[in-house]
Amino acid sequence: MKKTLAQLLIADQALIASEERYRRLFEAAQDGILILNVDTGVIEDVNPFMMEILGYSYTEFLDKELWEIGLFSDIDANKEAFSKLKEEGYIRYKDLPLKTKDGRAISVEFVSNSYDVSDGQVIQCNIRNITERKTAEENNKQLTERLLLATQSAKLGIWDWDIKNNILKWDDGMYLLFNL
Repeated sequence: MKKTLAQLLIADQALIASEERYRRLFEAAQDGILILNVDTGVIEDVNPFMMEILGYSYTEFLDKELWEIGLFSDIDANKEAFSKLKEEGYIRYKDLPLKTKDGRAISVEFVSNSYDVSDGQVIQCNIRNITERKTAEENNKQLTERLLLATQSAKLGIWDWDIKNNILKWDDGMYLLFNL
């Protein structure tokens, strides 16, 4: 079946629109994104948010392996993880410590997928900065420990009443106070 010139133009416009949507999503994403060559692990593309997170320029990312730009310090472990990714098509780190170009330590969630594209396979790495969340969790843990210490020292108890569901919760201190 031969396509007319009009059909070819419509298909070409649809392809251009699809590429523009992809590029906008890639560039506007609020997570870092790296596109890697599936065979070599070389970075082929990087979005602006990733450059912002780590402080590297586009050219400092391009044509380098992850461990060449200081993202991951344990080269052997990362080569092993890359092999696993190639084999299984997916890898995830819930809390990975990274260093920025200026030496600051940050925590990230790192998810990589291997998938087919028209001319082969690529790996997409999504990197989410979880440093603020980890700091808030640590602060919450410290406050909880301090509250527990204070209530134990003062021989106090804490209770919560969920009025809507009529559920009463006591901590250990309440049971001690009432000899229960």
